[in-house]
Amino acid sequence: MAKTLRDHLLTTLEDLGENELKKFKFKLHEMPLKEGYEHIGRGTLKKVDVIDLTDKLISCYEGDYAVEVTVEALKSINEMDLAEKLAKATGNDALNSKQESDTQQGPEMEEKALLKERRRALQDLLSMLKMEQHRSTKLGLRDLQEINPESLQNWTPRALGDLPWHFLRKVIALNGTARNISFGQGAPADKASSDDNGGQGDGGNVLHYSNMDARASLHPLDVLCAVLLCSDSFLQQEILSKMSRCQFALPLLLPALDTPKCTLLLWAMRDIVRKWRPHSLAESRGFREESLVLTSMPTISFVRLGSCSFSKSKLLNEVLSLSQQHHDFFIHWDMESGNVPREIADGLVEISWYFPAVNEDSDLFPEPVAVTNLRGDIESHWLQFRFLTEISSAVFIVTESISERQYTLLSSLQGSATKFNFILNYESGKRSETQEFLNKLAPVLKLSKQRVLEKEIGTKKEEFMEKLCSAIGSIMNDQHKDMNMEGMAVTARELGIQLDEDREECQRAKNRVKEITAEIKDVGNYKRQILQLQGDLWKNLSNVEREMCRLKGQGDVPTEDYKSRLKEKLLELRTQQNKCDLTDGLTKFINGIGTLSQMEIRYFLKCMKFNLDGIAKGNHPNLQPNQQKLPELDEAISASSLGVEHFLRELGQFYEAEHSMNSLVLILQ
Repeated sequence: MAKTLRDHLLTTLEDLGENELKKFKFKLHEMPLKEGYEHIGRGTLKKVDVIDLTDKLISCYEGDYAVEVTVEALKSINEMDLAEKLAKATGNDALNSKQESDTQQGPEMEEKALLKERRRALQDLLSMLKMEQHRSTKLGLRDLQEINPESLQNWTPRALGDLPWHFLRKVIALNGTARNISFGQGAPADKASSDDNGGQGDGGNVLHYSNMDARASLHPLDVLCAVLLCSDSFLQQEILSKMSRCQFALPLLLPALDTPKCTLLLWAMRDIVRKWRPHSLAESRGFREESLVLTSMPTISFVRLGSCSFSKSKLLNEVLSLSQQHHDFFIHWDMESGNVPREIADGLVEISWYFPAVNEDSDLFPEPVAVTNLRGDIESHWLQFRFLTEISSAVFIVTESISERQYTLLSSLQGSATKFNFILNYESGKRSETQEFLNKLAPVLKLSKQRVLEKEIGTKKEEFMEKLCSAIGSIMNDQHKDMNMEGMAVTARELGIQLDEDREECQRAKNRVKEITAEIKDVGNYKRQILQLQGDLWKNLSNVEREMCRLKGQGDVPTEDYKSRLKEKLLELRTQQNKCDLTDGLTKFINGIGTLSQMEIRYFLKCMKFNLDGIAKGNHPNLQPNQQKLPELDEAISASSLGVEHFLRELGQFYEAEHSMNSLVLILQ
């Protein structure tokens, strides 16, 4: 018996996973319709099962148009195979012609259409969050450092417009619940809450808490992307630094929202420093402390191909938590609002790190490892996927099936030096087809049985996790690719990915800083030659000024006579300081803070801090604490320390010396 149109629609919807069905319903209410048609109510969509949904589609959109609406909604959630299958099965010529026309438009037109769609979604989201004004006028640290009655209260968000401020305040306070998005009970969320929250988060008539629907909550990653987009570079740096301390996964690649291509957040991570003890230093009880941006380590990436009925992010949390108490590094379905369809966060690449805890029995890896997670399907985010294949030692592809189109796509990776692995959770009825294409891919991607993990129904979680960790461990034991984030930046530029650090103000400031720090080879010698006023002269001055306050060496000398001698000695030392000329390094520093714009000065001082910290760490003596040698150790560390404060102190000494001479001239007159 021939299948009816209803049969084809029902079969297609039944093939959707639970999460994909939620996305489908959400898109069904959002997508534009032909004139004369209305959307199915959101409340209705939330309640109906696939059978009732099929009947609703047919009754609301009548035959062929019901198929067209379904296909477009499937395409919008990247269910291309199901969309094509439904179109062919129903023989919808008009739809097939439209698809052919879309294909003939070429990739450039398709890219423009996608960019337009992303910008529309971004605008809608910013409007819901009441953040439109910060798209051009960025939020800064000062906006969060204001102290008012509202900032001292522990308030709960009551409307969508409160969510960005809720996240910012909690993450700045290192609150581990910053990503939890829930509205206060007993208060109508459609009230703006401007009186309660100092105007920060006017929600308008957006929602009512008692009528929670798909719009009554947002995915935490959407809120994060919106906040970062509306923040200046220095607030972004603070947000990521605090997120790191909360052990949250950090955004590595922001999706293309306000820009043509995605953006690598290099500058935003420069302030993050980690301290750990690798197994190689366990016996000596030494440790390493280094900027994450400069730390070379292998990267393991996890991506999704097509739909998947289990959470990849939850799987990663299990891996990273094996040797310690469970922690949700990555947001997943089972977390608060984690199952809400993402509006703008698809294409986001997150990164987290594993650091050994100095316990060889429980540590998963003996050295640090970076783990990245691509949100969304690789077919829709091929640029991000290409980037991950270039920087990673290994890529794990999570999928339920492989179609002919996906096989062709993966075949283009032939020749890549990256080790590809598959995690298979077979979709019913497609096991043989998937295995056939996997066998074809084996010689192309150099696959072996050890690189294909099957997550069968009924497989115990512990058993599967053991296999996965063993696979990652074997990658770590083999020769692998180590790369730091500055190396990733080189790859990103080659692929046309934007960098947050490539802003003109930042680049001008960095070039000024390089002129100064390029001359620093040995910190001790540099300080003696360039920062002359902070040597023995400064120590003698400090001793004299201290003695003027304490008068410990006065003895039998009258107080006024003793103070007079100290003043003469102080003036003599200031005179010696005043004879010193400005050195080349200090002159360049003065030019840096004197000729740059206000924004460039902020970049300049930050870049100076980062560069000098790196140089000083490389010059620190490799000495172990010893109670009998602590004074020598303290002196050695002090001699090899160098920061922005040393340059500012040198300027202060020049000012003090000049001021003393001017005061003396006035006295003599």
